Amino acid sequence: MKSYFFILVFILSLTTSCKSEKKAELPTATVELPLHNKRVLILGNSITQHGHYVDFIEYYIRKQYTDNQLDIISIGLSGETISGTSEDGRDYPRPNVRARLNNALAEIKPDVVIACYGMNDGNYHPLDSLRFQEYKTGISELKTKVEGIGAQLILMTPTIFDPNPIAERVSKDGEKHEYWHPYYKYNDVLEAYANWLLSIETDDLQVVDLHHPLDSLLDDVKRIKSDSTFIPDGVHPNKIGHLYMAQTILKDFYPTISIENPVTEIAFLKTDSLYNLVCKRRELRSEGWRNYVGYTKNGETIKWDSISPTKMEVDKLDLAIDKLLNQ
Repeated sequence: MKSYFFILVFILSLTTSCKSEKKAELPTATVELPLHNKRVLILGNSITQHGHYVDFIEYYIRKQYTDNQLDIISIGLSGETISGTSEDGRDYPRPNVRARLNNALAEIKPDVVIACYGMNDGNYHPLDSLRFQEYKTGISELKTKVEGIGAQLILMTPTIFDPNPIAERVSKDGEKHEYWHPYYKYNDVLEAYANWLLSIETDDLQVVDLHHPLDSLLDDVKRIKSDSTFIPDGVHPNKIGHLYMAQTILKDFYPTISIENPVTEIAFLKTDSLYNLVCKRRELRSEGWRNYVGYTKNGETIKWDSISPTKMEVDKLDLAIDKLLNQ
């Protein structure tokens, strides 16, 4: 079944690759580099903590634009919300990014903040007006604080929920809803959150839509084979899903970058020295800055006293990456 799914992804990706190649024909001189020569902070939940989409983004940008400075720090935290809401019955409330936001902005001093929230904010329940309002309040507070330090905020819509792989443990209307028994139509909730984010986009507030492109792609996959997915646990994209996320984000930020089909790309990247160094650097830097900024989760507070050891290790990886890019 796994190999059959890869074939389906390969067929679907041919169209994506062709579209990307056409964009890559644009003259390089006309292309803006929105994430270069800036400090970029990425906030999010477990999908961002897993970080594969961040790895892909950084790898492809570094590979194409070798002479420009790229400074991305992602500090995603598993289980986190921006709404401050949690499911009933949890031993501890979900972590709330607003509790660590001031520290993150003060310590990292970003020029650009990219945030992806929503998956946990609906608490895996049907759409609820109070939860939805808390989500809107959280986004508003994030916007105010980011703009207050003179940084640019870029929001990303939540990714998608696929109930099919976990059909035996989803909950229906009238049943108890929680993370381990999510509402079977939870993707409709995420769509409502995504649509609201898109509705508040302005010239000064960019919104990258992940939800609808991924939803459309998943529909295409299921039309070919109904039990196929790139969200194997219903919530977290696998590496192919993360590569689709990266494609969507790069299409907005760096449309000249062409990514080939996920199957061949992921197989190639496993043996690519630059990619492996970029992943190692991102993981090390993410953990160091996440712990230095500090957070509280499951009743435990994590707060490192110094970021210096992380910086020293990152500097070593930077030298190795520069050597590969300039050889």
